[in-house]
Amino acid sequence: MVKSDLGIIGLGYQLPTGVRLNDDPIFDALKRNNAQKDILALFQGFERRHVLGPDETLVSIMVAAAKKAMIDAGVTSDDIDLLIGCASVSRFIVPSDLGDLHKGLGLPQRAMPLPLGNDFSNFTQSLVIADALLKAGRVRRVLVVAGCDWTRVVDYNAGPSVSAGDGAAAAVLGVATAGIRWVVRDQQALVKSDLYGAMFVAGNPIKTDGQPQDQQYSGPYFHMTADGFQAFKSFGVQTASMAAQQLLQRQGLSGSDITLIGHQASTLLLDAWSSALKTGPALTTIKDFGNMTVASIAVTLAAREEDITTPYALLLALGLDLHAHAVLLQRVV
Repeated sequence: MVKSDLGIIGLGYQLPTGVRLNDDPIFDALKRNNAQKDILALFQGFERRHVLGPDETLVSIMVAAAKKAMIDAGVTSDDIDLLIGCASVSRFIVPSDLGDLHKGLGLPQRAMPLPLGNDFSNFTQSLVIADALLKAGRVRRVLVVAGCDWTRVVDYNAGPSVSAGDGAAAAVLGVATAGIRWVVRDQQALVKSDLYGAMFVAGNPIKTDGQPQDQQYSGPYFHMTADGFQAFKSFGVQTASMAAQQLLQRQGLSGSDITLIGHQASTLLLDAWSSALKTGPALTTIKDFGNMTVASIAVTLAAREEDITTPYALLLALGLDLHAHAVLLQRVV
């Protein structure tokens, strides 16, 4: 453990009120789709998912999560110098819903909203950027928020849809009022950009009489191509954990020193990473909260912080381009 005057000082999360179980009728068409059986088999570990209702928005749960984190940190909106993170998927291509979150929280005019679009490592990358700005003395307190409404941007005829859940979480980093809980110790990225385009979110061209109409598209939703299916197994299961292995080796740590919190697309990934890193079982919320994409790691850290018994937490995120990003947090005395 270390002592520090800069680090994570507050955490909070918020889930929608609606719950979707495995037997929900929305999955009926998928279960009959034989062409999706192999893809469906990749996505395992889910029993419940929280789903935004008609009276909820992505921003509303992000506001609630951020307020909880600020209360936990003992700060107010006026204390925040920078808002960084991700609203996935925002209502507009630009600007990001982080601007609406800024308004909803009543943040000061000096607190720039800085959206990161590198799904799904938005939270881990935000921690690293916030830490660097704090250490450089550019800001005193940073609010990091990650929110997901992917139940609205998946194709319920396709296998990945079975995992989708909505949620949001936030962290406040900076000068402490009550005490520092975690510091960002190190990070490591691993990028396989030759796989760019294997998985993506986009709308499809709308066709009339078989012809695509100019500038007319369906709403955006998640696509997993045949290359994406293979990349899930090769890069996701086999390669991504190498980023964490490199980080641990550099820090002189072993799997027994860390609690693993990873991207929660499937227990297949989490079990493979735990095995490769020789840790105990990954700390997750996958069974009850589903795959919250950009928010899963943040929600798990906030919801299950008390279950971390090791001096370090290792956050292992994935990205659609494809990349892996490992961040090592060290507990503070």
